[in-house]
Amino acid sequence: MRILFLLALSFYSFAAPTDFSECKGKEANYYVAKITKGGSAAGWLQASKMHQKFYKDRGSDIMVMPMMQYRRDAEGNVTEKLYRATSMVIGSQESWKKWRDLIANQSETEAEKTQKDYDAFTGLYSKNTELTVQRKLCVLSWQ
Repeated sequence: MRILFLLALSFYSFAAPTDFSECKGKEANYYVAKITKGGSAAGWLQASKMHQKFYKDRGSDIMVMPMMQYRRDAEGNVTEKLYRATSMVIGSQESWKKWRDLIANQSETEAEKTQKDYDAFTGLYSKNTELTVQRKLCVLSWQ
């Protein structure tokens, strides 16, 4: 009986919540794209830099993290050819709340500028990549 009690307690203690609303980590938007015919990794990276500037120019500490994916062959060796372009847009829950509040409380002039800047980097992303996966992540940390 004591073993069953300890086992039940360990499941309770180490169980992680699985609903996004219970996320105790950082929130991230995760995008996976393939480079389009006529597009380039350099163009995608430029869009990522513009994306980061979009947040920074508005006083946000949300980070845009571009990543390049490469496949492994059957022996585990990394292939040389770029497979996918990945971006993770990550921030604390507080950072995302501030961001949503900032966007919701813009003047009409600020909203027009925000939309123009948004359209610029998303247009460059679209010119160079085709989005294949879009997810919302809860990024956990052991620190």
